Amino acid sequence: MSTLFPFRSCLVLPLVLMALSACSTQIELRTAAQQEQFGREAASRGDWALAMRNYADAVGNVELGHGDPAWQARLHHEAGRAASAACRDDAAEFHFRQAIALAKQTGTSSALSYKALIDQYERQGKATEALAVRNELGWHQSRALGALVHLESLPTVANQPGHEQCKASPTPAMN
Repeated sequence: MSTLFPFRSCLVLPLVLMALSACSTQIELRTAAQQEQFGREAASRGDWALAMRNYADAVGNVELGHGDPAWQARLHHEAGRAASAACRDDAAEFHFRQAIALAKQTGTSSALSYKALIDQYERQGKATEALAVRNELGWHQSRALGALVHLESLPTVANQPGHEQCKASPTPAMN
């Protein structure tokens, strides 16, 4: 009995597994791109909850496909914007914080996500949290965010039929 057959199968199996892994990676990344497009379409229709889910699903697929962390950061930012418009404050904060962390990791700018997080807190009436984020940035970078005022803001749903503005929760009084 020859030991050549088991030896060949030991060589072939890892190659087959690597090929399957590469295929699944490409499928995950294509799916992420498709989900990002679905998120954009949902956002353009004002369906913010669906946009948030699509962007969040795209983030998961980029991560599974070992995609670019800068792409993940952008998707988290868009998911945060959609969550904000859908009045999902907890999800918005999570996605903006993830976008900031990934942008720092890749060395790309996190200014828009910082601005969005600050705007999110201010919209909710959470001045203390907004100030903490500004302090996290430092004085010079915090002042520089003012230059971004006209570039991007959080989407609002007040002017869309059938939607009401998110209700801000008042900041507790300090004793």
